[in-house]
Amino acid sequence: MASLLRKLSYNSYTQCRSLHKIAVGHTVPLTFNQYEHQQRFREAQAEIVGSLMFSPKFKDQLGDVEVWMTKLLDYALAGGKRGRGLAVPFAYRMMEDPEHFTEHNHHKARIMGWVLEMCHSYLLIIDDIMDASKTRRGQQCWYLRDDVGMGALNDSGLIFTSAFEVLEQHFGDDPIYGELVKIYNGAMLHTCIGQHLDFASNYRREKNNLDTFTVERFDAIALQKTAMYTFKLPMNLAMTLVKGKNQNLHHTEEVHSICWDMGKLLQLINDYKDIYFDEIKTGKAGTDIQEGKLTWLAVTALERCTDAQRKFFAENYGIDNPENVQRIKDLFAELDIENIYKNHEKAVYEDLVRRIRALPTKGQTRFYSEGLEACCKQL
Repeated sequence: MASLLRKLSYNSYTQCRSLHKIAVGHTVPLTFNQYEHQQRFREAQAEIVGSLMFSPKFKDQLGDVEVWMTKLLDYALAGGKRGRGLAVPFAYRMMEDPEHFTEHNHHKARIMGWVLEMCHSYLLIIDDIMDASKTRRGQQCWYLRDDVGMGALNDSGLIFTSAFEVLEQHFGDDPIYGELVKIYNGAMLHTCIGQHLDFASNYRREKNNLDTFTVERFDAIALQKTAMYTFKLPMNLAMTLVKGKNQNLHHTEEVHSICWDMGKLLQLINDYKDIYFDEIKTGKAGTDIQEGKLTWLAVTALERCTDAQRKFFAENYGIDNPENVQRIKDLFAELDIENIYKNHEKAVYEDLVRRIRALPTKGQTRFYSEGLEACCKQL
């Protein structure tokens, strides 16, 4: 009976998500996943890569530099859902008053989106090295390729600095250039701090640091590592182009809170998929247990452990051995962590739906509604 009730509850949650999409589906004609929206964004990729390779910093380099950069960018910008980059032109379209909307500014937003995607690629290459990951987006991680190795560290720097070169090429003479640099740099600083907290919090028996596995620390990591550049950054970038009456609406306390909670939800989903989804579905082999990651699942399990179970957790977590990994998964099953997670995700999602529907403009409601759905599908 309990199993049936859980199933009915989760089916109700799925129906709620579908009804939510229908409810916001008629407010604005453009949708986040609309083919034309994605196609125009893809077309802008060739423009930014072409302009980069013809910039003074690259065009007079030795020939093998161009060959390597082309190979690197082909890898770094391929695949993925490109949700963060797509969110920038989508946010501009949603937030700008129709009387002030221009296709020129819409295209500027696409360029900003690609600069964000380049910054995202930089973070992914570094993240894969730090987490000793094997695959990313269904491909072998860049640093594991025979002709790359630890040269991936410099390659990540090439991507990051090239992103700012693209920004200067397209916005260097624009009055908003200084503001854009400040926005990107500020978001990346927060993200790197979040990455540091994430890596430094890894559990090892010799560190004996399970006491740091707290909800407060999880929130600090999720807000800085995930929420800032996934939800807040795209909107901040788009708002540099908005000229109409909606210009200051993204500064409200409730909008900040929604961005943070969507970031925490995305981190929750990432933590869950790392353990309960296989590589075929995610394109990335899960490593959180092996790496001793401070995840919501681990924090929640420790809150429910007896002294004996906590000792068992400490003896097996953070060990790259299939037997130890399976013992932790068995402990999660014993503690019913998967169902606790599903109920928590449902509650967080439904609370966000309610708050997003209450936002003052259709543009805000549509942007954050589409962002929420993309979050649940994983960006």
